[in-house]
Amino acid sequence: MNQFISTHPAKSNNTQTGRADGFETVLLGPGIGAQIKGIQVGDSLNVQELAFVRQALNDHSVIILRDQDITPFQQTNFAKQLGDLRVSFYNRYAVPDQPELSVVSNIKKDGVAIGIEDAGMLWHTDASYLKTPDMYTVLYGIEIPHREGKVLGNTLFTSSWGAYDALSNAMKAKIAHLRAKHSFIDHLAKKAKVGNLKRAPLTEKQKAELPDVDHPIVRKHPFNGRPCLFVTEGHTSEVVGMPRQESDELLHQLWEQLINPVFIYAHSWRKGDLIVWDNCAVHHLAVFDYGDIPRKLHRAGMIGPVPVGI
Repeated sequence: MNQFISTHPAKSNNTQTGRADGFETVLLGPGIGAQIKGIQVGDSLNVQELAFVRQALNDHSVIILRDQDITPFQQTNFAKQLGDLRVSFYNRYAVPDQPELSVVSNIKKDGVAIGIEDAGMLWHTDASYLKTPDMYTVLYGIEIPHREGKVLGNTLFTSSWGAYDALSNAMKAKIAHLRAKHSFIDHLAKKAKVGNLKRAPLTEKQKAELPDVDHPIVRKHPFNGRPCLFVTEGHTSEVVGMPRQESDELLHQLWEQLINPVFIYAHSWRKGDLIVWDNCAVHHLAVFDYGDIPRKLHRAGMIGPVPVGI
């Protein structure tokens, strides 16, 4: 794949760390997915670095910082610079002493999973089933599976703004003011139906705290103003006020639009990869091709605003 390089000189205020004076962005995918070079996040980002990261997120929706060697505290500290962190209701999988971080892993200790095993098995955006979905997600690769020299467990990202832009004018007009229901309970039922529900069951209290919500089918990006498709295979259950058959047909049509390969960036993980993505601008999917080969990542989510229609 061709790589498009842009270099942005930026003087560092933190001379004690020896950080580079220039930051480089390498575009890896079709308008989304960019590697940032020249930034290490072990310490707090200075003003220039943070501004560069935010701009790269607005421009490319998914950013990758490779070869990071950070502790859970340092990951939390970095994520807090991007927004207020959400403590997951699956706090049984929290990183010790870092409640804002969740373990994503298939590793078992004494026969019990140490983290969420089935995260990302359906296309989705994080926490769309809440009134204030996650704005950003920060995921750090600690243990990456391989088989015969091949990296396994890719994460796929698709551009929700690219998919919207490519819709016909008639479809844009049809969905402009529609809303759709997002449901975590329905999401679990979908996983169970296809036989890949592996996480611990919700308590009745947790279920009561996760009522269905509805959001605009097309949401306006809160920072760059792009219209983005906001219906997900994982969590969207129906179009509000539309007959069920018509709703199902429309949702499947939009899901097919979103997973068109022309909008997708596939990330091949390396240990030490720190990825940040914009949940308004992209949907994502975890590829489960590694079986019992150990995989472990740490995840943080930033609370976003209430989605607003166009």
